Amino acid sequence: MSTNGVNLDALIPRADFAIGDGVVLGDSGDDKLSIAHFGSVSFFTGALRKPDFQRETLHWQPQKIVDLVAAFLDRRLIPAVILWRAGNFNFVVDGAHRISALLAWIWDDYGDGDRSKRLFGAVLPPEQVSFANITRELVKAKIGKYELYKAGLDYPGAVDDVTKERISKLSVAHMVAQWVPAATKEAAEESFFKINDAATPLDPTEKRILRSRDSASAIAARAIAHGGSGYAYWSRFSENNVEKVVSQSSKIYSMLYKPPLESATIDTLDVPVAGRGYSVLPFIFDLINKLNNVRTSDSTRKGQSVALLPVDKSGDDTIKYLNVVHQSVSRITGKEPTSLGLHPVVYFYTAGGSFTPWSFLAWTQIVNNLFQNNTVNEFCAVRHQLEEFLVADKWAMSEIVHKNGSGHRSVPWLERYWTFILGKFFDGKTKEKIAEDIQNSKEFGFLSLKTPVLRLPGENNDASFSRSTKTAAIWKSALPGAPKCIICEGLWHRNSIHFDHSLDKSLGGSGNPVNAGVTHPYCDSTYKYVKGSKTKTALVADETG
Repeated sequence: MSTNGVNLDALIPRADFAIGDGVVLGDSGDDKLSIAHFGSVSFFTGALRKPDFQRETLHWQPQKIVDLVAAFLDRRLIPAVILWRAGNFNFVVDGAHRISALLAWIWDDYGDGDRSKRLFGAVLPPEQVSFANITRELVKAKIGKYELYKAGLDYPGAVDDVTKERISKLSVAHMVAQWVPAATKEAAEESFFKINDAATPLDPTEKRILRSRDSASAIAARAIAHGGSGYAYWSRFSENNVEKVVSQSSKIYSMLYKPPLESATIDTLDVPVAGRGYSVLPFIFDLINKLNNVRTSDSTRKGQSVALLPVDKSGDDTIKYLNVVHQSVSRITGKEPTSLGLHPVVYFYTAGGSFTPWSFLAWTQIVNNLFQNNTVNEFCAVRHQLEEFLVADKWAMSEIVHKNGSGHRSVPWLERYWTFILGKFFDGKTKEKIAEDIQNSKEFGFLSLKTPVLRLPGENNDASFSRSTKTAAIWKSALPGAPKCIICEGLWHRNSIHFDHSLDKSLGGSGNPVNAGVTHPYCDSTYKYVKGSKTKTALVADETG
């Protein structure tokens, strides 16, 4: 599944394929869709719908949108769109991106316009807004805005010769429409999958989600991926359950994807826990299924899962799944008392700034095991040593994934490797001794004592630095001096901080800034009482003058 694209999902609303009275035969309809069909007051456009199970329309790059609109204006060949008539609606079986690209040009909505804000809310993800701005500028430079073409009808002198020619063609320009002659929604749905698996096959994860779209896994994944906004796949649940789905998924999204990354090159340690929060459905689907012990293929598997996932009619299972995910994620990040506040740069990112979902999945299990085994305090006691080791040992993560493959194939290896390392620290071993134990291990002996020279993504042989190289340099410089928890001395992340008295209030510590320290939530709520009172001579002197 594409991880970057212009979000056109709001331009064609969704509806249930089963809508309408009884069985409705395929309608012959119009076979030529002209510019008149796509106006804001067009009856045809008003009747356009995507099936409610249709994948999100966010896979096209800005240049592809420009190319489609230019092809329409120049009357070049555009593959036919495929429609199905049911009830009062014209369902788009194939061609949602093509139609949406043209509508985006006409309505000037590339994911940040009025229609998009009505669907996604007034506050949009930065990546979505960035793609919209890039597309709008590219359209303006390469084609011209739709409003320019309208003005050119009345003021021909205001446009150049190329635009004049395109305006003259607009009266006859069209897309070809083919209508599915299906008698039932089941037949039309099967046509959808066959058609979408032909020219541009559906991504395996998309197919699994679409086929099991009414399951708790699919609904929860879509809810989290959009932060509880967008099309409400959970709308059939009771009002109370709808509110719970929206609330819980919104919280999880915020914990995973805020603060958002504002630029392509990462030049800060304040990164989101789970990477860029845009088109993240495969990772979220894997996360939900792993934490809830759901047996299905992960996002790297090309084949279909063994069986479709069961339907969640009431929403109770969806809420249960979301609650499990929230509990696990909140142990990793957030401000709840149980949060360890793991710094994502240390635990979940490569040296070059790429988020590694397999690392996140492995650490969720490791952290859950710490809580189940009552060894969280032991973790806090060795945390600063562990984190120094992990930063220097990032190459090993890449080696393990390279050796075993991505997806669920690497997750258990990463989990066992880091559990192995953690156990050695629990035993009081030094980093040097742990390196020897790795060499002597049957499982991990393939890892070299010397860090291999791994090329970062985008590296080349010329003198310029890639984005990954720049990020690696920034992090290498910033990590040693990054702020640390005053209790466990591990790195803290901006999403997971509490404030604690360096000299405890019971010992006379005041609320002055000099006595305030930043801690991890768990360290503040629990570990500090295990570690003991934090008396510091220098702070006592400052406090007493």
